[in-house]
Amino acid sequence: MKRSEESRTSSPRKFHSQTPRDSTRKPKEFPIKFLKPSAENRNGSMEAYGGSVGENARLDFYETYINLPQFSQRNKHQKLEDSPNLAYLGVVEKHKLKPNPFGIVRRKGPETIIDIHQYSMGDTYARAFSEGIKHLKNVSTLNLKANRLTDNGAAEILKTLESKQVKHMILSENRIGSKTIIALIDVIKSQESRLKVLELENTYLSDKALEILCRVLSEDKKLNKLSLAKNNLNNGSIQALVEMLKYNQTLKFLDLHWNCLGASGSVEFLQGLASNDGLVHIDLSYNSFGRKDALVTANAFAKMFSVNQYLQHVDLSNNYFGRKECEVIGEGLKDNHTIYGLHVQGNDCIVDSKGYIVPLEYLNKTEHGHLHRRLLDTPRYKVRPMPRINCWICEDWVEVTITWKPQESGILTENPIFIHLDCDNYQQCQMSNKGLEFFAISRIVPPGMLKFFFSDSNSFAVSKEYNTHILDIPVKVEYPTQDKQKSYLNISKTNVVFIEHEPWNNKKLPTLKPRNDPRIKERTETIIERIIWKIENSTFKDYKFDTEELLTECADYDYEVSNIKNIVSNKNEQDEIKHILKSHYKEISENFRQLSAISGIELFSISKNVLNEFLKKCAFENEDQVMQECAILWNLSNAPQTKNERYNAGNGLCRYEFAEFLVRLSITLYYKTKKCETIKDSFDKLMNEHALLGMKKYDQSSWHTEKYLTEDVDHFFKLHKQVLVGVFDKYSAMGKGLIDRMDLHEFRLMCNEAGLCNEDFVMREIDMCFRQAMMTEVDEIKHSEHLEMVYVEFIEALARIADQLYPDKHNQLTLKRKLENLMPSMINICPSKAKAGWEPPSDASYHNMKYRRRVVVTQEYIEPK
Repeated sequence: MKRSEESRTSSPRKFHSQTPRDSTRKPKEFPIKFLKPSAENRNGSMEAYGGSVGENARLDFYETYINLPQFSQRNKHQKLEDSPNLAYLGVVEKHKLKPNPFGIVRRKGPETIIDIHQYSMGDTYARAFSEGIKHLKNVSTLNLKANRLTDNGAAEILKTLESKQVKHMILSENRIGSKTIIALIDVIKSQESRLKVLELENTYLSDKALEILCRVLSEDKKLNKLSLAKNNLNNGSIQALVEMLKYNQTLKFLDLHWNCLGASGSVEFLQGLASNDGLVHIDLSYNSFGRKDALVTANAFAKMFSVNQYLQHVDLSNNYFGRKECEVIGEGLKDNHTIYGLHVQGNDCIVDSKGYIVPLEYLNKTEHGHLHRRLLDTPRYKVRPMPRINCWICEDWVEVTITWKPQESGILTENPIFIHLDCDNYQQCQMSNKGLEFFAISRIVPPGMLKFFFSDSNSFAVSKEYNTHILDIPVKVEYPTQDKQKSYLNISKTNVVFIEHEPWNNKKLPTLKPRNDPRIKERTETIIERIIWKIENSTFKDYKFDTEELLTECADYDYEVSNIKNIVSNKNEQDEIKHILKSHYKEISENFRQLSAISGIELFSISKNVLNEFLKKCAFENEDQVMQECAILWNLSNAPQTKNERYNAGNGLCRYEFAEFLVRLSITLYYKTKKCETIKDSFDKLMNEHALLGMKKYDQSSWHTEKYLTEDVDHFFKLHKQVLVGVFDKYSAMGKGLIDRMDLHEFRLMCNEAGLCNEDFVMREIDMCFRQAMMTEVDEIKHSEHLEMVYVEFIEALARIADQLYPDKHNQLTLKRKLENLMPSMINICPSKAKAGWEPPSDASYHNMKYRRRVVVTQEYIEPK
């Protein structure tokens, strides 16, 4: 404050000096009034700085600009700290710029916030602004969005910024680079830094700059929100983002919308996101994740959703996911109960009120693109209401409980009771039975007017306990009828309650979880399954085995054509003999097969010598007597060949003659000698005490079950069928018989040309293998089927040849291995045309015959959490 002239004269200064002075001399004036000592107001310095907001701040800025040289000189002389106004205006004056305040001075707002977005500052003012802002100690928010800053200008501001108090920094829509990122890193790494929010949207970040930033953020423990939207991030940026997601657990909000993460590398990015344990909100809209034919990206999203249990809010809007991709993502999302808000506009799906993804055939995405709502976006001006997107977080959904009391609410009494909510498009939802008193359901619903009604299996109703509402347009509800036809009912009256709006609280989440209906979950997996081997599916399926029915039919036929009825005159005894024959015809038939094979007669029958050998093995008491009687009985039983019996050899016993011989022998040995009182007893004695004993020594029926009818042999024949069919077709057409059957002559020719005969394996053994492989026929005297083999008999004959050609005393060679030894001979005689394209089977071929891959669907009941 300046003194007046009056005050100076009225209060003359006293001096202690003894030298007399002229009392009329005026006091000395200081040449610069601003340098006057002490009590003057020091405008332009931090000592007198009144702040950056309001009318006084504007006046101070003006006065500082008017007296800029004097204030600058004064502060320099007295070593005072420049005010932000003085520091800023000093650089402005030096570079001859207009004194635009650019947030150094503003009309209103908190002192701690500098919001100068879209001021078009440019690098020209950046130096001046940085000089001014470095004197502000309490800036918590710095918004430099869209100020035409480049890397140099932005870096200049950040280097001089007093960053201790800064919590929110916005550099979006400026062109920044490595210099700015390095300056940002200094802010982030400072131990005194409080930076919580960093927005770098549309800043033309390079991959190198992003890599530097993400490396530092991987270890940061303070930053809460990061925006990297609209930076054209693509495959080159994936690795840096993955590393940050992998190690940073404090970042809660990540905005990556309008990039190109889906172009390639999306799977790697989603794997990194799945492993993150900190993010709560992420915006991945407009990233070209959709329309991938192989569903690779959709499967990666499904896996990420099923693994990550920390995300609560996700935006996948306008990624153009197709219907099939939405189905895959929706399946993975069913296992996630922590994502309360999901935005899917601009894809072929919607989200229902319970949080499930509902795939649709096609949606018009143009409207969705114009009306897209960002995550946690709060409009600064009034807009028209947007369609509900069923995001529990953005729309502040509220948990409510609705009840139905059978005796009080209305007419519905049958269990179950359903509720139809308008937020479910009036689809029925079953209420929980709380005993006899009431039914209840708890749901998360949008705030505002909630409409609903109730139903059971028979009726629809509204509750007396809630207010009612008449709908302007009735609701068309589908319900099933007893004949399982679709019927519809118009509902015009509903209950209504008003749900008060409550802001969503991330720290106090609702007890109900999204996508938490009790459900049956199906899982599919591919397993290696052992194929159960069965005769019915094998190469042997066409072989007519000796069943009880077949043998009974053979016994009946042989009894009728034989002379047994003439030998045994008593009708009762005839029936008894016939019964004994039937009970032992399995042994008789099998024994006849072996004895006839040994006999060497082309029309299969038993020779006299072979019969004698058989009788010697039957352990008769008087063997000589039996041999004498055998010659007589042979002649009596062996009928000469007639026209009707074309295939009765005449010089040997056919099957029915062999049975007749056994009956005659029993009568001669026991009935005529009075050892037995009846023919039935004598025949029974012969069979049980002697004949069966000899037959067991010729019985080879176990060869079938123990060696031949096995899985390995079957697989061998299947894998070699092309060659074996070629050989069979070749030789079955050489004789005079049917071209699809092979007779003994053709079989001998084949064995000879294949080189199977040797000193140990002669023609007699070939005939035996042929005969033993033939199926039993009911009539073997008038028809020739038992003399001409089909393919299934042919392969058995080959198996018998292989078994005899390669004897194995130590039982180390399996029949399959013996057949493999035989195959080179078969390949040599197989026509080239028949084996064209065939390749010898490998171990893998046999493995594939025994095992198969099968997709197994398992069902798991998942309880609500």
